[in-house]
Amino acid sequence: MNPPDRPAAPRRTIRSWVAVLLGGLLVAASPTLATTVQPPDFPQLVARAASVFRGEVVSLRSELVTRGPDRAIFTRVTFRVSEVIRGAALPVEVTLEFLGGTVGDLTLEVAGMPRFEPGGREIVFVERAGPQICPLVAMAYGRYRVLLDAAGAEFVARDNGAPLVRPDDVALSLTAPVVVVLTSRQSLARARPLSPLEFTAAVRSEALRARLP
Repeated sequence: MNPPDRPAAPRRTIRSWVAVLLGGLLVAASPTLATTVQPPDFPQLVARAASVFRGEVVSLRSELVTRGPDRAIFTRVTFRVSEVIRGAALPVEVTLEFLGGTVGDLTLEVAGMPRFEPGGREIVFVERAGPQICPLVAMAYGRYRVLLDAAGAEFVARDNGAPLVRPDDVALSLTAPVVVVLTSRQSLARARPLSPLEFTAAVRSEALRARLP
């Protein structure tokens, strides 16, 4: 008689609390790290970004990093830059580091952290590129996806996939349900998502208005 099949081993997460000192900020990270982020309005989003660029995700690599008695998983996301929207010139490829990810059977999840996929086309607002929890302005509020509609036209969507209709909508909660009510042709026109060109123009116009470098 053949022995009964053994159930698959459950995926383990990092059990111990992780003390991560990043940029002067001490963060206690459990297997699932809860975060509270204040949504920026559009002027704040542009002003806080040291760099804004459009690019395509070409690779992701997660590593388990040990620092003294503590350890944490970081995921390095590499973008191929197609356009610098604001800030100094950038190399062809830029790598940003995010807390969280999976290495083998270890997983560290960070609530509110944007998650990228190879091939994804993105517009990102980078606050600081050095080691920290998330290099983007206000975490997922600093990430905008470039998607295609049914006709094959590009439009800008937020981290949760909701189309971005106006620049001011960047301040809307990413956790609230999206409700769109169309009552007329005018409201339909107002509900049309921004194209990457329109969103880029709005960012540059705001930087110029605020006299940002």
